[in-house]
Amino acid sequence: MHHWLHHHALPLWSGTGVDTATGTVWEALDHSGQPCTALPRRLRVQLRQAYCFARTEDPVLQARAVQLFHFAMTRGFDPDSGHLAALLAPDLTILQAPHALYDLAFLLLAAAALIEAGHTDHVDLAPLDDALDRLQAQRGWHADAAHSLPRGQNAHMHLFEATTALFAATGTPRYRDIAETCLSLFRDKFQQPGGRVLEFFDVKWIPLDTTIQTTEPGHMAEWIYLIDHYETVTGRASGVDLQSLFSTVLAARDGFGLLPDRLDPTCRTRRLWPQTELLKAALVMRRRGIRGDNAAAPEQILAVMWQQYMETDVPGGWYDCRDRDGNLLSDTMPASSLYHVLSAVLMMLQDGAVSPAVLSS
Repeated sequence: MHHWLHHHALPLWSGTGVDTATGTVWEALDHSGQPCTALPRRLRVQLRQAYCFARTEDPVLQARAVQLFHFAMTRGFDPDSGHLAALLAPDLTILQAPHALYDLAFLLLAAAALIEAGHTDHVDLAPLDDALDRLQAQRGWHADAAHSLPRGQNAHMHLFEATTALFAATGTPRYRDIAETCLSLFRDKFQQPGGRVLEFFDVKWIPLDTTIQTTEPGHMAEWIYLIDHYETVTGRASGVDLQSLFSTVLAARDGFGLLPDRLDPTCRTRRLWPQTELLKAALVMRRRGIRGDNAAAPEQILAVMWQQYMETDVPGGWYDCRDRDGNLLSDTMPASSLYHVLSAVLMMLQDGAVSPAVLSS
């Protein structure tokens, strides 16, 4: 896996995946490994790649991370409203600037990764703190500057991730406090009796009805990894039964042992990213001495995930989406998936887990 990551994936996404004319990254590559140049670019993708490159020990990639973060700070805010952009045109002009909590969370996460890597001179947290304060609600944070509804767990999950990382990098109590607010929402509002985690809520954090409500098992798995990391970083108990949550995640698997995109009802699609989060959750639980069935072993999850998504004609690339029968549905490789893949691979390497034979070469 080390070879695949450092000789295929990172070279691909820091090479072909970069728009050399601007220093930004492409939104996606096609299945032949060529940039999808006509696609609009989400600012969060620039920030996810900055986070990924900052987590490597390669000074060239870390310099790329600094460059991407600088782009977001200097070109990512609308000059009239001061709102953070969400979507950029192919020429990098701002198309949408809702000042969304989701996007801001990834700006904070990229900042944390750069600080952790020693690039403190390139990160000024004060304007980021101000940007977040603009979204403060009575409990939690608004979805965007317009206070759009519904309110969602996903953006708060990523804010929890980002502020846990910032607390780890800086030791500043403010970030731990923000993370704990998000965690309290998980305990009190997001997770329901029976274990499932809901996505959508009204302004008072009352779950929306079933006509637009959903559960994403990939997010449930992601919470396991993030809560475990929070406990490690802060030394505090989360008050969440991760074993029970893991059992709920495992119960959502399909016949391949993989996670569908949504439940209630179960949809026919399953993207790559939930499988990486399933893998990370399985690694966390094994570290805690808890194992599921044989199909829940990290090595088995990785083997199936690799066969379904990673065996492409472009080394270092991936397929994004299949249906529950295994038929390929997607026609691009989203750059945003590197954020999920990198974290899972680094965890596997850290644990010294045995990789499928296909990864040994």
